[in-house]
Amino acid sequence: MSDSTYIYDNVGEYLKLGKTIYSPAMYLGPGLQPYWLKAGAYEPVSETAGVLSAEDTNKLVESCTTPEQRAELAEKGTVDFIADGPHSKYHAYIYAQEQGPLLILVTLHVDDYLQQGIDAKCSDIHLPSGVAPSWRRFGSLLPMWEGAPLFTKEDCHALVDSFLGEKEWARLKEIGDVDFAYQNERGRYRASVVSQRLGYDICYRIINSRVFTMKEINLPTEYVEPLTRFTNGLILVTGAVGSGKSTTLASIIDFINEDRHDHIITMEDPIETVFECKGCHVNQREVHSHTESFARALRAALREDPDVIMVGEMRNLETISLALSAAETGHLVLGTLHTGSAARTIDRILDAFPVEEQDHIRVMVSESLRGVFSQQLVPRKDGKGRVMALELLVNNAAVANCIREGKTFMIPGLIQTGKNLGMRLMDDSLQQLYLEGIISADECRGRATDRVMMDKFLQEHPEPAAPAQA
Repeated sequence: MSDSTYIYDNVGEYLKLGKTIYSPAMYLGPGLQPYWLKAGAYEPVSETAGVLSAEDTNKLVESCTTPEQRAELAEKGTVDFIADGPHSKYHAYIYAQEQGPLLILVTLHVDDYLQQGIDAKCSDIHLPSGVAPSWRRFGSLLPMWEGAPLFTKEDCHALVDSFLGEKEWARLKEIGDVDFAYQNERGRYRASVVSQRLGYDICYRIINSRVFTMKEINLPTEYVEPLTRFTNGLILVTGAVGSGKSTTLASIIDFINEDRHDHIITMEDPIETVFECKGCHVNQREVHSHTESFARALRAALREDPDVIMVGEMRNLETISLALSAAETGHLVLGTLHTGSAARTIDRILDAFPVEEQDHIRVMVSESLRGVFSQQLVPRKDGKGRVMALELLVNNAAVANCIREGKTFMIPGLIQTGKNLGMRLMDDSLQQLYLEGIISADECRGRATDRVMMDKFLQEHPEPAAPAQA
């Protein structure tokens, strides 16, 4: 074998080589340089790598197969199997060809796939039984690479085994799913494993290794910063799954951490962004690891002398009720809901309570609410990522009065007239991004709240060119 030309006679050496860049697949064929997978595309391991001969690939087959497997290859023209490699299990696919055998080695350790996602700037990685490995890149779910093999049930079992600890394995076997934060040397991830008809299904949300500032994610800081300086009240960040709520919350918490000298407690499922103590003392608690539920964590938090409380998800009546009580009794509470607009957010909170309590709750919400951020992540027209479209509601006397009287249908009109306070409707935000050439007309139309008015707007404003890149 030759290190300078990357021609080896043992597949283990290629698996070790792939591990240097966390490549999940190696492609070894006669007449070709050794290829590895990098950011979703096969490329030679080096410009100076030698070309493999049929003799080379035959030696590689000999190094990893049994006599029985070689007999199957000779008879059927193909053989595949799972074996132990130098770092983890791998799945080998071997094909007989006239010019010599072709080997494709697919590793079965999750870190290799996560690295691909980081390199390609993806938000999510999917490793499901019966389907090829996939990633969500700029909002679209696509195969991780062209020609990727389908994961077998055994593949996914090996992938799960490569990163689950004893505690998570026990929970998965007991209830059929597990969610937790996973960390390796390259970053943190929100991991989910579920048992399904074909085997295990694994999904990761890639968590940004650094906290973005409010300015970097296009929050209107001149209107958001005053909201963060209240000593009590409720700030809500809302939107669909994958709309960037966690990123927005993290940027706000990080600003508070630098701007104030207080005690911050976060409750998350799982912990995503890790905050270092700056001006504030920050405690972070993870549901299922440090506490059994958001509601229990909230009760405990009120005895810990907090100034700011972040609730990762306000899922049920008990959590919403405790968050409102905390906001009313002298704490600034930040939370998330899966709602699509500011008005629907208020309705969601009120509808969580029994009818006989709603009059009282309207008063509580009208007095404690500080602001609602409702957001979407919209693919950029230039294909280089996504941009946030934001609806912002700031509570004032008129908004509070509407909430008390149960006239939340009037809130969009109040947002229109409250632009001097930074308020904006989602459609206004979409139109601004369209006029700046950042998003397309189709995205603008498809995400609009009022489709008729948006169509009229688009007819009156020809689509501008995308802005030039700096």
